[in-house]
Amino acid sequence: MVLFFFLCDFSCMAKEKHIGKQMVGGPCQYREYPGRAVILSVQKQEGQTQAGAPAADAYEVKFSFTPDKKIEEGWVQVEGKEQLLLLTNSSLPGPGFLKKYGIETGKGFDCNMKVITKGTCTPVLFEFPAIDLSDYSERE
Repeated sequence: MVLFFFLCDFSCMAKEKHIGKQMVGGPCQYREYPGRAVILSVQKQEGQTQAGAPAADAYEVKFSFTPDKKIEEGWVQVEGKEQLLLLTNSSLPGPGFLKKYGIETGKGFDCNMKVITKGTCTPVLFEFPAIDLSDYSERE
């Protein structure tokens, strides 16, 4: 009986400790694969609106990724697949963003693919060292 109360007390303390630092999906870990991304297409999307605001110019940017080394996780298949470049807030980039970072069809960029190894967060992420995907300056 004493053990039960001890475990309950410990559990409650642990819960209190994490209340101020809640994470969506829990603490996740990723394995990183450096490689190269090549822009396959840049197409303007018509009629993109957000919350009733006027339509802003938005572009669908597709790229392919080639890792520098073999991917250990067998469930990850990137060979021959198109990936969609999205900003951090999951929106499509606009013309100012494309111009600022020199994004155009056929251009290559260093890219890191991150594959989840622990947790329930997004399974595969792409990061571009030379492109700030949280740069929303053209929307301000």
